[in-house]
This record gives sequence, structure tokens and C-alpha cells, in this order.
Amino acid sequence: MRALYLLLALALVLVGHTFRLLRWEQFIRIYERPMRGRMLRGMAGGYALNFVLPFHLGDVFRAVFTGRRMKSGIGFSLATVIMDRFLDVWFVALGFIGFWAAGFGGEVVHRAARYYLVFSLVLAVGLVLVVLLRDWLKKICLAFCGIFNDTLKLDGMMFFWSLINTFKDLGRVKIGRLVVNTLVMWAAYLGSYGALAAALTAAGQPMQLVDVFDLLFGRNAADLAALLPGGMLGGAALMVRGLLVLWSVLPLVIMWAATLLPETVRGAVNHATQAAPVGENYLNLLPQADEHDRAAFLSKYFGLENKDYVKRFLQMNRDITILQDYSAGSNATTMLCMDKQTTFYRKYAFGKDGDKLAEQLDWLRAQQSRLPLCDILRSGEDNGYCWYDMTYSPQAVGMFRYLHSNPVANSQRILREVLDTLEEKLYKPTACPADTEKIERYIETKVDGNLKKLHDDRILRELMGYDTLRINGTTYRNLNQLGWMFDHERLRKLFAGDPVGTIHGDLTIENIICRTDTDGWYLIDPNTGNLHESPFLDYGKLLQSLHGSYEFMMKTPRVTVQDDRIDFQLTRSAAYDALLTAMLDDLKARYPREQVESILMHEVVHWLRLMPYKLAKDRKRAPMFYAGLVMVANDVADFVQGEGKLC
Repeated sequence: MRALYLLLALALVLVGHTFRLLRWEQFIRIYERPMRGRMLRGMAGGYALNFVLPFHLGDVFRAVFTGRRMKSGIGFSLATVIMDRFLDVWFVALGFIGFWAAGFGGEVVHRAARYYLVFSLVLAVGLVLVVLLRDWLKKICLAFCGIFNDTLKLDGMMFFWSLINTFKDLGRVKIGRLVVNTLVMWAAYLGSYGALAAALTAAGQPMQLVDVFDLLFGRNAADLAALLPGGMLGGAALMVRGLLVLWSVLPLVIMWAATLLPETVRGAVNHATQAAPVGENYLNLLPQADEHDRAAFLSKYFGLENKDYVKRFLQMNRDITILQDYSAGSNATTMLCMDKQTTFYRKYAFGKDGDKLAEQLDWLRAQQSRLPLCDILRSGEDNGYCWYDMTYSPQAVGMFRYLHSNPVANSQRILREVLDTLEEKLYKPTACPADTEKIERYIETKVDGNLKKLHDDRILRELMGYDTLRINGTTYRNLNQLGWMFDHERLRKLFAGDPVGTIHGDLTIENIICRTDTDGWYLIDPNTGNLHESPFLDYGKLLQSLHGSYEFMMKTPRVTVQDDRIDFQLTRSAAYDALLTAMLDDLKARYPREQVESILMHEVVHWLRLMPYKLAKDRKRAPMFYAGLVMVANDVADFVQGEGKLC
């Protein structure tokens, strides 16, 4: 009978371990496909270590061993193990309270019941406090993780993030299945404990179910030390201790061996138990693939920066993977993303910027039949945000990259086609008379308003006080010496001769996408709300790139300022010079000198419009972009006076 009881105990404990595996994988399945073989080995190794080491260190092994191969990492694996053990505490507490209420086990069980009751209450109070003090605790987590280097800081933040979301996303778990898995698991375990008690009794050590339960979970829970001299069963017969070791170790060997079965057998078992149901979708624990992006996002989350943004960002992006952030000089964010089917670009913005992005989306749809534009895959608008997805092709690159990896003549041809297409299909069909009121508002808002913002800014106030600035060793007149350029009467007269119609509004080099497999091209990222909707604003944007070297400045990491000196490493390519010359020749052939002057003045206005954004989002480099404004303004002033390189 002893052998039969032992076999029954072994079989039932294996059933219990199986349903523990099924329960554990429910927490993992929210985010990724569970790797059952790896999980089974992790459980076997963890239980083995728990048998020989105190403090449940085997559970740490289980998390690390399994998490090393998981997409979401070790921190997430550890969080799911904590959740698994968290649920066990409540059941063990109920078990001891039940035995005590039924009058089993005497004072030993009574003490254990009180211990687990207090422990459970502490956990319950702890959960309530965590919810109530969650913002304060997030800051503590960030401060604690900040003690370590960047790698360990990210690992720590990922663990706390995983733990938070494992509890928060418990509602995504199929609760009915969770209850069934838990009940069957503990029914099998209790049956195994009863059979083990019978086997030990038959071996000469009288025990009941409650005794085995106390042996395993009591305040002096058994591990290998309990079988050694001085331990709880140190004086028991060798057969008794051997049976307990066999019951503890043999199931673990079987679990490990099960992972070595032929693939066909394991595949059939996984199929029968729905290891990977057809059509199952997984959330991303974090959508960002890049570690630096993850660290920046988690620092924002734990630092309680813009909580509304974080919430909406996760709502929008948890079912995709963000490969790279392509955001530049805009409040909207553009990212290269992928889901299960395809790779694509996603652009989104919140608040007022979301409203502006919705206008951009409307423009793209309205002009789709007129112009070569990006294909919109899908879009969404809600209270406070807007997003849309665009097709991605590895053969489609921005003109900056195309210009520097192909003959310049190719880019000159494409730029000429872009300007001709816009002229014939957009500007002329939508042409209308200039509106003097809109011109006045344009001057007041885009010129006067932005100049005032520059004067009011503490970073630029001192720089703007000098009559001249030395920029990278060359002396330039400061804006206070070029006030005549911004005279209202001059600008009214100059802009009154501008053609007016529907425009792109942000025609930088990077917003012209060139295909490397064909001669094709298309446009992205229009900008609405320019007030004075003149094609000359589009030309001015191109000049901001080709003349003002905006893209090269964006790639310059730092700037130094000392008194009236501004120094930074500004590179510029011969390809840019060639394309600028070609564009200026084209504009001079299309328009009289006064209108070319207007186009150049719109470039200056674009630099003015850029400055408040840089002061708000990129303050350390803002003096460099102010230097760009000053250099461009000097060149335009020279052109007006019949001098300089633009003539």
C-alpha cells in the first residue's frame, strides 16, 4: 500500500504542477506566447532549489531562467512569478484557517493560521496603500532605480512596470479559467498531500493531511534542512525521509524529462491544450523596441510627467512595436512601427496639436487626387488626439538621404518635377486673389508675434542686445540692425504681390520622399493654418533647407555661447550647394526680382516661426537656430541691397 500511496501522491502532484503551469501562463499570455518547455524547466529547477535553499530563492531562478528567453524579459517574468505566489498566499491562508476552524492540528496549526491571517491582512492593506499612494511610490521607484547605471536603471524600471501591469491587466485574464486552474491545482495538491501522509504513515511516521500541509507551508516550512538531524523530521526513519525526498524530487525529474520528448508528442500536447490558439493577439508590455526610447518613456511615467500623454500613448500603441522615432521639428510624433502584418509609419499628436494633425489628415485626403502623396492605411480621432498610419517602403527615402546617395542631377530633376507638379495641379487650379486682412494677420502673428517671443526669452535676450554676432568666426549684423526688413509697410507691399492658393505649407527637403527603385516621388506632412496661403511659403520652406542648412543643424548635437560669440560645427555638402543653385536659377527664371525677394523673406519668416518651438523643446540648442536665423537674414538683406551670394 505504501508504494500505491506514493505513486498516487506523485501522480497528483504532477497534475497540480501542470495546472500551476497553465495558470502561470495565463499571466504571460497577455503579452506573448508562453514557452511551455522553458517554463516547465524553470519550474522544475526552481522547486529543486526551493528544496535545498531557504527564502524561496528557487522562484528567482524560475523567473530568471524563463525570462532570459522571453520577449518581455526577466523583469516581466519575475513579476508573473510574484503574481503566481501572491495568489498562493491567500489559498494557504484559507487552508490553515479552515484546518483551525475544523479543529485539526492543535496549537501548531492555530499559530500558522494566525500568522497567515495577519500576513494576508498586511498584503490587503498593502494593496490598498499602493493604490492610494501610487504616484508617490512611482517617484520612489524612479529614485531607487536612478541609483544605478543606465542599464540597471532600465532593468529596474522594467521590473516595476511589469509588476504594475501584471496586476493592472489581471482583468484581461480569463477569470473563469483562472479559477478553474487554481481550484484543480489545489485539489490535486491536497490529494497528493493526503496520499503522501498515508504513505508516510505506512512507513512508520503517523501523519495526516494537516500535518503534511503544516510541514510544507507552516512557519517552519520544510526544505532539505528539515530532514537533517535537528530538523522537523530529522529523527524520522530513513525510509520516511527517503519517501519525502522521492516525492519532492522525482516529479521535478519527470517535468524536466518531459521537455525532451519528441517534437511530435510535445506538439500534440500543446495543440490539445491550446498553447497558441489561432488568431490570438498579444499586447506589448512596452511598444518601444529601442532601449533609449524605453528608458525615456519609463522615466516620464515614473516621474509623473504628462500623465494624460502616457495614458493616451499606451492606448494607441500597445498593439504595435515602435522601431524608430523619426520626429523632428514638430509637436506631432512620427514613428516607424510594425504589427503582425506589416511595417508602417505612424504619426500622432495630442490636444491642440492633435486638432492640427486632423487638419493635416483632411488636407491629405482632399489633395489625394491632385498630387503624389503618402498612402493613408488607417486613421483615428478621439477626444484629445489624432493619429494616422502611412505605408512604409525600404525603397522610399527622404530627399536629404537621396541627394547624398545619388547623382545630384537626379535630385535636381525630382525637385523640378515637384515644383512643376505643384504649380500645375495645386497652385493654379486653386488660385485666388490675395487677402489684405490675412496678410496683415500673417505679419502680426508670424513676424511681430515671434519677434516679441524672442525678445522676451531670457536665453536670447542678451544675444539680441548685441549689434553684431560672431557666428563660427564670421561677423553678422544682428536682428536689431536689420529692423528695416521687418517694417510693416515694406512687408505689406512685398507680400501683396504674392500669388495665393492651396499650398503644402511645409515643403522641406525631408518632406519630399524619393523612390530608389523608380523615378517616382511623393509628398508627406503638409502644414495648414499659415494664414497667408501663398506658394511662396512653400518655396521659402525649401530654401530653409537648402539655403539655411536646417537638416544639417538638426544633426549638430551642441552649441557654445560666450558673450557675442556663437560656435557650433556646421557642415554643409556640395550637393546642397548644387541643388540650391539650381533652385534659385529656377525661381529667378519663373518670377521677377521683387517676387524672388518675397520668397526669400518668407524663408526668414519660417526661421522666425521655428524659434518658439526650439525655445520650448530644444532650449540647449536654441542659440544655434537663432544663429541660423541671423545668417539667413543677413543673406536676404544683402540680396535686397543687390549684394551677396544669393544675387
